[in-house]
Amino acid sequence: MTPAAAYRELTKPRLSLLATLTTVAGFFLAEPGIPWTAGRLAALGVGTGMAAGACGALNQWMERDPDGRMRRTEGRPLPAGALRPRAALAFGLALLAGGLAVVGLGANFTAMALTAATAATYLFLYTPLKTRTPWCTVVGSLPGALPLLIGAAGRADDGHLSASPWLGFALLFCWQVPHFMALAALWREDYARGGFRIATVADPSGESAAAQSSAFLALMAAATAAALVAQSAHPAAWAVAGLSTAAYVRLGARFDDPATREAAARPFFLLSLLHLPLVLLALTLDRALRG
Repeated sequence: MTPAAAYRELTKPRLSLLATLTTVAGFFLAEPGIPWTAGRLAALGVGTGMAAGACGALNQWMERDPDGRMRRTEGRPLPAGALRPRAALAFGLALLAGGLAVVGLGANFTAMALTAATAATYLFLYTPLKTRTPWCTVVGSLPGALPLLIGAAGRADDGHLSASPWLGFALLFCWQVPHFMALAALWREDYARGGFRIATVADPSGESAAAQSSAFLALMAAATAAALVAQSAHPAAWAVAGLSTAAYVRLGARFDDPATREAAARPFFLLSLLHLPLVLLALTLDRALRG
């Protein structure tokens, strides 16, 4: 692994891209009529992406020992010896400082404060709780959903947040629990080797993971409907979001059933990766085209 590839891998590129896209979605879910510029949108996207990459790097610095014990992560730059821990720490801190500066200077203080809160909750709450409690996933949903509020708050000079971004935040918060529970079922033994006390490790039967998944799927469906109602969405947006949600909930029911849980885990996880972009795209396009 070349140094450039190692530093890129430190940023967890796919998660950083998701944070960036979520920020952009939040920008367009903001209250219609607020003037905006491409420069502000770019600052929010780039700055949030930098901060998300910094969180990935600092998380890998904090978890370099557990990562080395898990097959899924043993090839990451620090366990593989491609980078020294001190270099990863310096890189992560510099990237975080840069991301906060870009958001603060390019948008406003509220968006910068939310970006800082995202990093703080991810690094100082979610990351250490992964080895302490199976409820870490719920805590980790907070930093995962905050980028949507960053985008919405960054659009207006005063950082105003209307109902739609908050409902989008609730949707994203709830989506993360079933998404992760499917992953946790697929990699249960690996997480156990790493010392992570997630739901499928604390309860190998999978019942706890399935219960959390079902509860948050129901809340996610309610948040999705509320978001569509709040912005008086076009029937086409209802159709896309509704059909995707119905398919996701239906597969979630298979994950909840002990007889089909193991077979359903992988398709349930893969569908989660498709479901979120579909729903966010439906909401944001409806808001942008009608606002």
